[in-house]
Amino acid sequence: MNNDLLPYLEKAKECYELKELERLGLTPDMDQRELILTFTCMILKWNEAVGVISKADEDNLFLRHFCDSLQPLLLFGFKKNAHVLDIGAGGGFPSIPIRIFRPDLTFVLVESSKKKTAFLKDVLTELKMENVSIYSGKVENMVPERKYDYVMSRGVGTLQKFSQLAKPLLNDDGHMYTFKTKQFVTELESITTNKDKEGVRISEIAEYDLGNQISGLNLVSLELTK
Repeated sequence: MNNDLLPYLEKAKECYELKELERLGLTPDMDQRELILTFTCMILKWNEAVGVISKADEDNLFLRHFCDSLQPLLLFGFKKNAHVLDIGAGGGFPSIPIRIFRPDLTFVLVESSKKKTAFLKDVLTELKMENVSIYSGKVENMVPERKYDYVMSRGVGTLQKFSQLAKPLLNDDGHMYTFKTKQFVTELESITTNKDKEGVRISEIAEYDLGNQISGLNLVSLELTK
């Protein structure tokens, strides 16, 4: 860990909750623990200038952001050596937490904010993460070299908007993962009603809670209609 991150280490340790990871069925080794603490220090450092996450979330960032980001891995999973696209990667959620536990996965992180792109580049350098690259710009302008096994996002507007952005980038047998939105019930109904027209259907919805503190959360898996 670089010396400029050391002032944030004590708070990062206060945020870190090993027992919560164990409740989720994960037991990080020492190298993974170091990556988690370093990543947390970087969020705290950059948050002062860039606003990587809400300031109100800093004291609860491990539960609300890190553990929340692991839900696609825990609830739906990723096949080995899969290629994953993260739309609107922002502060590295959900990709960086997942990558810490699944180094076999290859990620492309899409982010249009130049400041957040700079943060993500710093994260990849500091954590020495291989098989992770960044596309700086809007996903609509992206000309990918391949289609992806999974396309995911933690906050790209409505389910309809996310699915239509993700659809052309997804393998025929791939999956799209996204988190609960503001108008969740209405958006689910719209996708179900228009699945043939839109070419996307809901394959699974998983409800979960975070540390018995935040309940009623949902993760949605979508796929292309055949």
